Amino acid sequence: MSDHKPGSMDIRAQEKTFAGFIKWVTWGALISILVLVFMALSNA
Repeated sequence: MSDHKPGSMDIRAQEKTFAGFIKWVTWGALISILVLVFMALSNA
């Protein structure tokens, strides 16, 4: 076994990926809500 020290791993790539994921999910949810509101207002 190698000598593992908890908390010593570089996680910048994971943090960047997670931030991008959260950004896309937020935009996707916002667009979906706007589409639904538009459909409700236009009686589609």
